[in-house]
Amino acid sequence: MRRRDMLASALALTALAACSPEPEKVEAPTPEVAPNFPDPAETVRPIYEPYLTRAETFPSFRDQAPWSADLWRQLEAMVARSNARNEPILDFDPVIGAQDYELSGLSVTTESAVQNSHAAVRARFINLGQPEEIVFYMIWEGDAWRVDNITGVMAGSGWDLRQIATQSDAAPAVP
Repeated sequence: MRRRDMLASALALTALAACSPEPEKVEAPTPEVAPNFPDPAETVRPIYEPYLTRAETFPSFRDQAPWSADLWRQLEAMVARSNARNEPILDFDPVIGAQDYELSGLSVTTESAVQNSHAAVRARFINLGQPEEIVFYMIWEGDAWRVDNITGVMAGSGWDLRQIATQSDAAPAVP
């Protein structure tokens, strides 16, 4: 008897399901595809072009990189302090982490990026026979990637452009 009751119940449920209207199909919304945003490495690579081609003239310090507004204010203040003291605070080129150069083997890669916010780009190269690593910290400002800081990565030590730019009475920074 039990078996007959179970079979009857199953048939009743099947009949009920057949008579019920089909549930309305709701399509899941298609996730918006984030618009392609520029790779921050594509902003950094051209900065190295004069070094790789051994250009006779370089852009001015202001035009050397697309600086963020805040970093550029700090760099301008640093240059003014340097001029007032009549000695450099920044005594090397932060793009290559040195004064002299003969670059080869350049690799520029985006290590992390948050769309319309910030990114980290690492440049690796050989300069005068020595491996170098420079990290560019970028921010999204004015609809473009801007350099907001640069650090040099060296075994056991390193340097930070913002830190150098904001020091007041220290000796010139040389990596």
